[in-house]
Amino acid sequence: MRKFVTIAPAIVVLLVTAAMMFVAPAMMDRYAIAQQGARITLARNVLAEDDILRRIDRSIAAIADSIEPTVVHIETKPENGMVGSYSTGAGWIYDTNGYLITNAHVVKSSKIVSVEFYNGRVAEGVVVGSDIYTDIAVVQVDSSLTTFPAMRSAQRLPRVGERVFAFGSPFGFKFSMSEGIVSGLGRQAQGARILGGYTNYIQTDAAVNPGNSGGPLANSDGHVIGMNVAIATAASTVGSNPEDSGGDSAGISFAIPLGTIEPIVSQIIEHGSVSRGYMGISYNPRRSGRIGVETADGETMYGIQITGVEEDGPSDRAGILPDDVVLKVQGSPVTNAEALSSLISSQRAGELVSLLVYRDGEFLDLTVTLGKMRDEVLAQRLSQPIQLQIGAVIGGRDDGRVYVLQTWQGLPASMAGLEDGDQIERINGVRFADRDQFFVMLADQGLLTGETVELTVRDAAGQSRQVRLRVR
Repeated sequence: MRKFVTIAPAIVVLLVTAAMMFVAPAMMDRYAIAQQGARITLARNVLAEDDILRRIDRSIAAIADSIEPTVVHIETKPENGMVGSYSTGAGWIYDTNGYLITNAHVVKSSKIVSVEFYNGRVAEGVVVGSDIYTDIAVVQVDSSLTTFPAMRSAQRLPRVGERVFAFGSPFGFKFSMSEGIVSGLGRQAQGARILGGYTNYIQTDAAVNPGNSGGPLANSDGHVIGMNVAIATAASTVGSNPEDSGGDSAGISFAIPLGTIEPIVSQIIEHGSVSRGYMGISYNPRRSGRIGVETADGETMYGIQITGVEEDGPSDRAGILPDDVVLKVQGSPVTNAEALSSLISSQRAGELVSLLVYRDGEFLDLTVTLGKMRDEVLAQRLSQPIQLQIGAVIGGRDDGRVYVLQTWQGLPASMAGLEDGDQIERINGVRFADRDQFFVMLADQGLLTGETVELTVRDAAGQSRQVRLRVR
C-alpha cells in the first residue's frame, strides 16, 4: 500500500512560530510596561503616604526663611579717589542695636561700606573696628534696619556629621544658601589675612566661593554657629580667603566658630579695639600634646596638657599646675592647641575665664583672671607674614634699634623706597621700643588690611626721610 506524506503539521508549526515572533515581543513589551506602571504607581503611593522628604524640605526651607533676612551683602570701594580694590562679601545682623558682623578681609581698610539688606534696601555702614588676628569686623548701621538679628547657638556646640548651611553672595549671587555637613573641628588653616592668625576653624563641605566671606554658617536649628572665612582649593593655599584663593569650592571650607566671634565682637563694640588675653602657660603645640580623658559615663574628652606655668602669672595665681589638662574654656571644648590659643586670646585682658581642668583623676573648675598678651607673643605670629607681605627682612639689635637687612625688587618695601641698611625709627610718627613692638604696631596701624603707614627711616649716612609703605 502506498504511504501518503503530508506537510500540514510542518506548516502549522511554521505558522505558529511566525506568529510568536511577532506576538511575543508585543506581549513582553506590554508585560514590561505593566511592571513599570506598577512600580511607578507604588512609588507615587509611597511618596504620597510617607512625607519624610517633604518634612525635611519644609525644615530646610524654614532655615532659609529664618536666616536669609538676617544676611547682608557688603560692598567696599576706595575712598576719596585713593588707589585700592573694589570688593564684595557678606555679613549678618548681630543684634537690634545696628551691629553687623563680617570678615576683616571683606571691609579691608574701608571706614564706610555699602550694605544691602534682604528686602532690597541699601544703607551706609560705618566700620566700628576689626581684628586681623581672627579676621572679624563689626559694621554699624541705623538700628531701625536690624529688627531681626540672627539667632545664635547659645548651647548646642557643632559636632562632626551634623548638617550646616552657608549663606552669602557667591560670585555676586546675593543671599544664596548651600548645604553640607561639619567635616571637622578645631582645624588649623592659615588666617585669611595673615599666616599667623588665630584659627580653630569649623571645617565643612558646604559650597563656599568668592563672595561667601563674612556670611553666617547655621545649624539645623536655624542658629548661627560660625562665619564663613576661608576655603581650600587645588589652586590655592589651604585657608586662603575665598576672594583671593584663585579657585572655586572644592568641598573644603572653613568657618570661624561662634565661641571666637562673640568675645571679639563684644570687645570691638564696647572698646573699639581688641586686647588679647594671656594665661602665662606653655604646652606642646603638636598633636602629641592632645590628651584623652575618660569621663564617668564612659565618654572621652580631649584637652591640652600644660607643660609649664609662668611664675606669678595669671595661671599660677589661679592655681594651675604643670601636667594639668585643660578640657574646656568658657564651656567650649579644647580640641587642640590652636583651639586653646584661640579661645584664650579672644578674651580681653582682665576678664575672668572659667576652665575645666583634669588633674590626678579629678575634674576641677578653675577661674583665671587673664593678663595682657605681651608684644613678643604677638610678634611671633606677625613677624613672618609681615616680612613676606612687604618683601623685606627686618632685624633687631639688643639696644632695641630696628634695621632693614634685605629687600627684594618689585615688592612693597623696595617700591616704597626702603633700602638695605636703613634704620627704622618711627611708625606714623610714634616710636617703638624694639623689633617685637615694631611688628605689633605695624599690624595695629592697619598695614595688613591695606592702610598706608609712614615710616621714619635713617640711612647709613645719617640722613632721615619718610617712607610710605602699603602692601595692597
